[in-house]
Amino acid sequence: MKRIKNISLVLLLLSAAFVSCLKEDIAPPTVEGVKFYTLNENNKYEEVTNPIKGVSYTIAVESTADIVVIWPGGERQVMKMADNVTDSIDINGNQVLVKSNYYSDYGLLRAQGLKTNLNSEIGWATLYKYPEAGTFTLNVVATNHGYDSADYDQRVFPFVVTIE
Repeated sequence: MKRIKNISLVLLLLSAAFVSCLKEDIAPPTVEGVKFYTLNENNKYEEVTNPIKGVSYTIAVESTADIVVIWPGGERQVMKMADNVTDSIDINGNQVLVKSNYYSDYGLLRAQGLKTNLNSEIGWATLYKYPEAGTFTLNVVATNHGYDSADYDQRVFPFVVTIE
């Protein structure tokens, strides 16, 4: 009887070990679109189709991702310029920045995207004000990750935004 209990205990532990070792499939993140919103007097979001410079908008991303970071590409300031030529270069040959939210500067000191919060009405959202008019490449970095593992799936989605 004791031998049967021991064998059944070993089988139970082995089955639990195999169940817990299943590899999690990480679905790739998707981004359906980017929209600009303002709040009206009733605290309801209204979509803005033609955003203008100097006005703070809520940028919303419709996405299935676990984490979303927005790189609006509206501000880039180099540390020092002399005669319109970059004067401040680091040891790797990169420009030294005061600030930047261009995705092309990802990894450089003082370059960062905008953190987002999940809003139940409009999706992943953050506030931003474009300082100048023009056409910008807004990059959305969407990440899905396997919890309790080092696996993740990160994708970059570029959108062209026109600010009047």
